[in-house]
Amino acid sequence: MGFLQAIQQMGQSENKQGLEPYLVRPMSQDGKEIRVWLKVQGDWQDVLDIVEVSRMDLADYKAATAPLKKYLYKKPPANTTSSFTPIHLTGKMKKDPQANYAALCPPQWEEKKTHFASMKTRILDAYEREGVFTPGSVERIFRGMQEKIDMVLPDLDNQHSYMVVFVIDENGRPIYPGEVPAFEKYFVRKLEQSLGGDNRKTKKGVSPSQPPQKCNICGEEMSNSTNLDKAFKFATFDKLSVLPGLDKKEISYSYAVCKTCFEQIASGREKTDRLLTRRGMLSDIQVWAIPEAIGSEAEGIFENFLYSWEDSLNSSKLASITESVENKYFSRLAKTGQGLIFHFVFWQRNKSQEIVHLMVEDVPPERLARLESTWQQVTREYAEWNKDTDLDVALRSLHATLNAFAGKSKSDKLVFREFALKVIGNMLQGEKLPVEMFKQLVIPRLPRLIYEGNAQDAALSMRYAELWVEYMYCLNQEVNE
Repeated sequence: MGFLQAIQQMGQSENKQGLEPYLVRPMSQDGKEIRVWLKVQGDWQDVLDIVEVSRMDLADYKAATAPLKKYLYKKPPANTTSSFTPIHLTGKMKKDPQANYAALCPPQWEEKKTHFASMKTRILDAYEREGVFTPGSVERIFRGMQEKIDMVLPDLDNQHSYMVVFVIDENGRPIYPGEVPAFEKYFVRKLEQSLGGDNRKTKKGVSPSQPPQKCNICGEEMSNSTNLDKAFKFATFDKLSVLPGLDKKEISYSYAVCKTCFEQIASGREKTDRLLTRRGMLSDIQVWAIPEAIGSEAEGIFENFLYSWEDSLNSSKLASITESVENKYFSRLAKTGQGLIFHFVFWQRNKSQEIVHLMVEDVPPERLARLESTWQQVTREYAEWNKDTDLDVALRSLHATLNAFAGKSKSDKLVFREFALKVIGNMLQGEKLPVEMFKQLVIPRLPRLIYEGNAQDAALSMRYAELWVEYMYCLNQEVNE
């Protein structure tokens, strides 16, 4: 299957060692760390005897250069399970210090939905319960954090995303989780519990005495296996999925792979999340564009593409122009992806779920270039735009236009978003577009659009609707030819 092969190829391009294939960066964007410095008595090998919190401070977090091993971070399997790592993501804070105090540790904070309560129940209690911390350490930590919170409270703002990182204070030098043996050993235990063992020993109706199981990707025999739902939450066992082998009418356990293949796929997922994810084009939808090299001659092209893409992305972040670069996502794929094919996945994160809305495989960059050039031709001819606009502008305008015609109803907005995804899917697959259905959805809603909004916005939405009708007619004519 192209999608899995491409993800695995992405992982093979990484030189990850030890635990690194299972790790992700705590935050995908630059932000701030709230560091909690722990004074520890004794060694750090197995059990940490926390004496006190020596201080709290803020540090910059750079997503592009954040070492995986340093933070030792992996997202927990679900919102209800304990964390693998002593790191808590808070998101953005407020402008007002009092509001931040209320969100972090107001009086009786354990009885409320506060960040302190979440850190206690989802991270630190498990460390003490499983013997990583000595008894009483958690109480000492939170007592110290309450006393030291004023060291960071005045400097918190709503301009950055924050995370709380528990570090060991080694004579004034912060030792991060990945550098502490006790934290690493705990991580390994949690990881083994999460990945599980041989599926045949756990699923009903499957005998352990069956012949050795083979990896569904490389075909090699394996004594222990891991299911793909550990890397992709949309690869579920209880319902049909976009991934192969997950129909329980055909097999009694999920799509199992060997340790090597799983590590490569997990690494590929992390690299895709970090480098090739497009956010913000459609509401709540993230887009993956996963490149794949076909044939040995394309391997060099694949490596050059990844190097060029990552270098451009990192340079833009250093120059604080990330937004403008990300907004030319499809346009850049068309220009720099020659010699490769792309697999697109449009998916949504909903708490602990990952929901796939659209998957399109084997899209050549030439198709993206044609979609862009046709859009530019239409906008010049029918809108008399002198400046060429890219494919990203076109796709954002489709969602914005349909969202405007959907009105205020949330259910209508979801229906119109799904229609936008259908149009985008047909475009990427090179298939005819549902232009008549587009007109049937839009035209009856013109009066309400004018009545509910202002005249200027309504006129702009109607103008874009006209452009999209012409654009779809042009693309359909190219398909027919």
